[in-house]
Formats: sequence, C-alpha cells, structure tokens
Amino acid sequence: MRSLSEEFVKLSKDCKNRSMNIRELMLFAGHRSAALSTAIFSIPFLFFIPLPGLSTILGLLVIFAGNSIAFNRPIWFPKFILKKKISGSLISSILRKTAAVLRRIEKVARPRGEFFHRHPFFQRMNGLLLIICGFLLMLPLPPGTNFPPGVTSLLISVGILEEDGLFIVIGYFAFLSTIFLFVFLPILGYREIQGSTH
Repeated sequence: MRSLSEEFVKLSKDCKNRSMNIRELMLFAGHRSAALSTAIFSIPFLFFIPLPGLSTILGLLVIFAGNSIAFNRPIWFPKFILKKKISGSLISSILRKTAAVLRRIEKVARPRGEFFHRHPFFQRMNGLLLIICGFLLMLPLPPGTNFPPGVTSLLISVGILEEDGLFIVIGYFAFLSTIFLFVFLPILGYREIQGSTH
C-alpha cells in the first residue's frame, strides 16, 4: 500500500494538466478512506490561498466526508457539488507542497493508540470534529483565518490514515485551540469593548 505522501504525489501528477469536477477528483483519489478526502479538502486552507466561492464547497466536502467517518458509511456528496470544477494546476501545486510536509510526518507517524481511530466512540468523535471543522471552513473569512480548522482537520485525517492515535490527540488539542479562536476570543473581545464603553 502506498504511503499517504505517495498518494498525494500520484494524485498531483494525475490532475496536473486538467480541470476536473469533484466526482473526477474522487475517482483519482481512490477509495482508501473518507479520511483521505478530508485531508485533501483541508489542504487549500493551509497555504493562505484566496478561495472565493470555493471555500464553501470545500467545507461542505469535509462535512460530508466527516459524516462518513462518524457513521462508518460510504461517502455521499450532492450532485451539484460533484459537478463543481476545480483547477487541476491549483490542486496539483497544493498536493505537491503537502506531500513534502507529509513525508516528514511519516517519519514519526506509526500505528499506536488504535482505540482513538477504531473504537466506535472515537470514530464518532473524530467524524463530529471533522464536521465542525467543515462548518468553520465554509465561513467566508479572509485567507489565513481558516488555517486553524484546516490544520485540525488534516491532523485528525492523517491520524486516521496512518492509524496513529497520537496525531488524533494532537488534532483534539488543535480543535480546542480552534474553538478558542473562533468562539471564546471574540466573546472576550466583545466583553472588553462593552466594559470600556461603560
């Protein structure tokens, strides 16, 4: 079986010179697991690339793939999403950059803490966190703002693919940081503004 970085290199070569819709991209990606899909669709948010109109689609794809992980079902995407075209050169460039990062990750990733990806409770938990990350990735925010949920989604996805519970746990901590940035930090800022006006 090819490593995750090899999967991304192969995919980048296959889609380099052509635009494709999501259905075609899924066929190129193969059927290794839904976690490969959540990894792929999270990647664009890691490179601070403007994604006008595309961030919503990618976020939805993470949600549907996360749902597949949570309930251990085949991935289902609506037809209107499957027809959405994405630039092959953009996908290829992002996948090549990510493959280089993944090669470093694979040097330390190994099967451990299997209950974090095999136990039904944690399968549901992992899928649920990916779904929440998908919702955050859908938000029309400036480039870079979606970096935290993108990293969280990628860490959990890599942990599932590499069967490495440590990466999944790191993903949990990244998720807590993401929630702090998106929820608690704005609340604290709002309270500080309110306090200064009284």
